Amino acid sequence: MRIGIVGAESSHTAEVLRLVEQERRVPGARVVAVAPVDVDAAPGIDPALLVASPAELVGAVDAVLVLTRDGAGHRGLAEPFLAAGLPVWVDKPFTTRVEDARALLAAARRGGGAVWSRSALRYPDGVRRAADLAAAGELVHLHLTGPADPAGPYSGIAFYGVHLLEAAVEVLGTAGWVQARMAVTATDGAVVATTTLAGTPVTCTFVTPTDAGAVPFHLSAVTGRGVVAKELDLGRDYLLPVVRGFLAACDTRAAEREDDDVLAPVGLVQELRAALAAG
Repeated sequence: MRIGIVGAESSHTAEVLRLVEQERRVPGARVVAVAPVDVDAAPGIDPALLVASPAELVGAVDAVLVLTRDGAGHRGLAEPFLAAGLPVWVDKPFTTRVEDARALLAAARRGGGAVWSRSALRYPDGVRRAADLAAAGELVHLHLTGPADPAGPYSGIAFYGVHLLEAAVEVLGTAGWVQARMAVTATDGAVVATTTLAGTPVTCTFVTPTDAGAVPFHLSAVTGRGVVAKELDLGRDYLLPVVRGFLAACDTRAAEREDDDVLAPVGLVQELRAALAAG
């Protein structure tokens, strides 16, 4: 499969190039072009891969990765590829508005290709363990902690905050996301958001990174028998399951996919940003 990448600023572009091109960890896949729309220069990327615009990818690749950081611009970048029938992985956050997410899903159906997005935080063992507790009806409260900057340049808290919200969806499923409302408490160092998903209370603590670094991702699953607390270590190859998941999704017809798995995190991001804006 010939892969084209849109965006060169994110570390995800470098990671995909390492996994796919340098280490050949994804058999059958090759990155053949990169359109660096978000930077003036792309140091570290083979100049032979660079193309002047995303439009040059159509007809030259079999799949597209939209790896720009700001979810607010993802719809405009991804729609032309979906219209051309190409499968597209849109990096997190998929979009920052439910309206845009629905438009991309509709474009995928019209074009017949796959559109896909997943945070790497859906894959750690701690998330899977919490999901098992939820499936068994044992989970009574979910608490997730991680770094996110509400004043960040890429649609604020959406850029990194979506990781926690995607993990919550992975644990609890999507039931009730449309009705979910956020209550937020914001301080100089953190935003604490509470909501309910699939009937289970969820607390997300978004800690603003400092010069000293960023807090690790952490999950606490509360049951009637105790608390399962786990630091969510993504590891060096954190993007490998995401890349493999996208390639598997390329074989899935648009009509067979669960829209809510993509829509729910976007809806929660939108609600979180609205709650912050409302003060």
